[in-house]
Amino acid sequence: MKSIAAIDLIDNQVVRLVNGKLENKTVYNNDPIETAKKWESEGADRLHLVDLDAALNTGKNNIDVILKIIDAVNIPIQIAGGIRTINTVNKFLEKKEVINVVLGTMAFKEPETIKKITKKKLCRIIIAVDHYNENIMISGWKEFSGMKLFDAIKLYQEIGINNFLLTNISKDGTLDGPDVNTILKINNIFKSINIISSGGISDITDIIRLRNTNCYGVILGKALYDKKLTINQVQKVI
Repeated sequence: MKSIAAIDLIDNQVVRLVNGKLENKTVYNNDPIETAKKWESEGADRLHLVDLDAALNTGKNNIDVILKIIDAVNIPIQIAGGIRTINTVNKFLEKKEVINVVLGTMAFKEPETIKKITKKKLCRIIIAVDHYNENIMISGWKEFSGMKLFDAIKLYQEIGINNFLLTNISKDGTLDGPDVNTILKINNIFKSINIISSGGISDITDIIRLRNTNCYGVILGKALYDKKLTINQVQKVI
């Protein structure tokens, strides 16, 4: 299982939200590049960069700082948040071989567009299946996509995508524990897909529970920033 350190960005600051709401924002660092280097030096397998300004349509974006982070570290990176065009997808994928792109809103509003991505690049696409009661939510978690969780995974697996970022919105930023039951349900239905779990991690016991589901990776967010666990502790059990 991969340890994936989250860096959520608003106005070029490292922040964490609760349930994706701006009014529940905590600022952790004013230097995202420093944060990225810190998680790399502590042994994270990958970084998860989220442009929350782009995702929430605040009128701003954090592309410049994301590009600087890409140049500053050597570990793989997955980029998420407000990626709405094929040109943007290609721009990130062509920057470095170790970059993956996470698509949510674009994937569910324009599924036909995803089919136009070359097979060589499809293996670097991760579909964000952000759900509330198994309803896939898009546009910064404000809009119901019209699709249910298991139907979404089936659709994109048939297209040729095997990487999915699973976020139970009700658990995001809450430290209430990961959504183990949903992962087990997915594993019973689908084979040969990679599930990255996001949301709810509170301590090392949660990491072990996820490891036991054969989860591909885990996003480390609030628990990491609030020092409830360290990357070193995670690495020892995964």
